Amino acid sequence: MRIRARVLIALAIAGSLLVPGCSTYHDPATGARATYACETLKARLDVPIGTVYAAARRATAELRLRSMRAAEDGISGEIAALDAHRDSVCVDLGALPENRTLLTIRVGVFGDKNKSIVLFERILANLSQEERAAAITTVQWGSQSIELQRTR
Repeated sequence: MRIRARVLIALAIAGSLLVPGCSTYHDPATGARATYACETLKARLDVPIGTVYAAARRATAELRLRSMRAAEDGISGEIAALDAHRDSVCVDLGALPENRTLLTIRVGVFGDKNKSIVLFERILANLSQEERAAAITTVQWGSQSIELQRTR
């Protein structure tokens, strides 16, 4: 009986060490928050799905990932690519109410937290550029164009 108990305790300890925990990542530039659990990075963004999809496409191109499949409609989107080590890179998008988007990034079969965070930061950098561009409106006043800053 003691041997069984010891074996069960050893298996429980080994299993708990192998199971990855959940961690939270805060982007220092934008303050966006993402969670990394079960080898997948997830974030909820206050941006419409089409804008996030365009930013993710640009991010994968900037990182020179080889795109295998990319599609987007009004309620979901997906980008499947390969990196230089032939690890799969999956970016999934889902529309949430009030023009929000659920972004999911998974790199490789067993996940790669560092690569996921690099891709997430690059997507956020592209999003912030788009949001700045969308917030500025150019108005034609006579022969001069005036840029107006929109407030929300």
